[in-house]
Amino acid sequence: MKDISTTNFIRVPLDNPNIEEHVTSMDLSTPCILILGGENTNTPGWARNYCLTIAKTLHLNDIKGGLNMYSAIYKFRDRNSSLDRLNLFRAFRDTKQLLNYGNGLTMTDIAYMNKSYPLSNTFPNYVYDVLNFAFIPRLLGRNEQMLPLKKMKENFKNMIIYTHCHGTYVLRMLERYLQQESTRFTYSLSDMHDVQKNILAINHAPFAPLEDSKFSALSFLSASDRQVNYYNELSYNMQLSPNSFQTAFFGSKFGNIMITSRIKKDITKEHSQVGLSGDKTTAHSLTTNGQILFAAERNALLEGTRAMLAGKNIPKTPKLICAPDKGIELDFEDFKSRGQKICADLNIKTI
Repeated sequence: MKDISTTNFIRVPLDNPNIEEHVTSMDLSTPCILILGGENTNTPGWARNYCLTIAKTLHLNDIKGGLNMYSAIYKFRDRNSSLDRLNLFRAFRDTKQLLNYGNGLTMTDIAYMNKSYPLSNTFPNYVYDVLNFAFIPRLLGRNEQMLPLKKMKENFKNMIIYTHCHGTYVLRMLERYLQQESTRFTYSLSDMHDVQKNILAINHAPFAPLEDSKFSALSFLSASDRQVNYYNELSYNMQLSPNSFQTAFFGSKFGNIMITSRIKKDITKEHSQVGLSGDKTTAHSLTTNGQILFAAERNALLEGTRAMLAGKNIPKTPKLICAPDKGIELDFEDFKSRGQKICADLNIKTI
């Protein structure tokens, strides 16, 4: 079956979020936040909602201009986004781990998948659209000639990526493509690694493997979010009871993730990113742990954006997560020690 999926994009300037423009290219001279939303982001309205959430978060913290927000609009058409995610997990997991993917997946299902849908280096068209929109112009100049390595790094440093749910799958596929085609865009795989780490990616409720990211990625998720069921490396090593732990940080082996027991008072809203801005109209809907998790996620977005606007490197993880937040005190060492204790209690190696 021919793949006719596509991705379109809107641009919303931070200094005037009331403007919404459909665009086919990025303004590389202006810093930006690229938003890769969940699989339901199939209308301009859904895409715009993400922009408004990000804009409110920045405006409430005195960042009111100097960047554009771009948000993806997916048209999957005959493509099955759930199957796309499963295929990515197949690339990262062994058979035993795949059985934990959920939805009643069996050995017979996996055997059928392996025979009928063999893994390949083909990427969905809608992923290629994001690649051509946001990445290729940052790597190649006129006549598709490689830009100088320094310029590539500057271009990547000028973009932050915010993902939600299926958007993290899109991000990981983009990352895999850049790794696979590294010598087309840079002189070596090592050069590509050096370029990729200049992008800060903030993932909320990610539905993708999280480990071994080549971008500078941080993920934030709830153990009570059954929509994604925290399908990361941790879920194959432990059973996290939503009522058994406070917010904890797990390092690079697990994908640099923060997990907490539950973020929303209404469990049906657990998957939503609403609460990121920290404004009074949404704060009352969050649990105490939810306020802590969103404060850390918000700090990462704010500190990353400030660094981007100043032309500086991405701050280290403790500063990203635990920069001063209005009214909520965060301690990275506490988050880290909780994660280490959980791993030690379950005899899970952290390196």
